Amino acid sequence: MAQLKRFGFGLQALIVLASNSEEQYSSAEIAEQIRCEPTSLRKILSQLAEAAIIEVKQGRSGGYQLMYAPDQITLAKIYSSLHDKEPIWDRMLDTTGNHLFGQKVNESFQKLMTDINTKVYQVLGNYTLADLID
Repeated sequence: MAQLKRFGFGLQALIVLASNSEEQYSSAEIAEQIRCEPTSLRKILSQLAEAAIIEVKQGRSGGYQLMYAPDQITLAKIYSSLHDKEPIWDRMLDTTGNHLFGQKVNESFQKLMTDINTKVYQVLGNYTLADLID
């Protein structure tokens, strides 16, 4: 669940940055606008910077800015930069036991989760940050 919240706050932060791409925003300004705890937001912004979606300029006149036009940033790229390596639905495997029935169900769950992961990335790949602004 936490990774979906990161994705939601990350998208909102990027929408703020995209709404006036000429300007740089501090993490405090973004956090205030999207009503997010500033420390949590800085972690999210750090992940987005690490993925080369935004750039950070240090100093008194510094802040965050998009590295690309909003129509060049897919939601799939944003999602992949903010979520854990293990998708949330992979936790279904935790419910299967190490017995014959559990092993059979585990195999079915793995196929299902692979299909879900594929579809999520396909859907998110069809949208860009610009689509959320329009």
